[in-house]
Amino acid sequence: MNKNLLIGFAVLLVVFLVLPIAASFLRGGSSGSAAPVISAEEAGPPKWNSENLVGTAWSVKTPDIPVAVTINLAAGGQAIATAPAILAPMVKAHLGTDTIVGTWRVEGAKVIASVNLKGKEVSVACDIRGDRLFYQDKEIKRVG
Repeated sequence: MNKNLLIGFAVLLVVFLVLPIAASFLRGGSSGSAAPVISAEEAGPPKWNSENLVGTAWSVKTPDIPVAVTINLAAGGQAIATAPAILAPMVKAHLGTDTIVGTWRVEGAKVIASVNLKGKEVSVACDIRGDRLFYQDKEIKRVG
């Protein structure tokens, strides 16, 4: 395989790894199942909050990358994005790390994720509907 193509792919992956949720949301994609979309009214009150989201992990896939990345929501509002194991060495060789750290917080029925990407703050908000997360009516799959 062409080395430049691999490097280009790694760069694209890393850009979306910085804030995979943002990339997924902005592109309108997610790795959610084909489960029917539920409205906030159907879901009832949000079951997620800043305490019980700690330790959860969410899989995000966008049309721009062929594999899903995992976002772990850690204590203290830290969000950690990790590359799939098969791509981690390539990402690490190019960036010096295979994880990117951002922040997250809950405001009412929304989870807001942010990252500083090359000096520019990028933030997205997704809806909490019951025990599920959505962005533009697309579910984000929970993996942990």
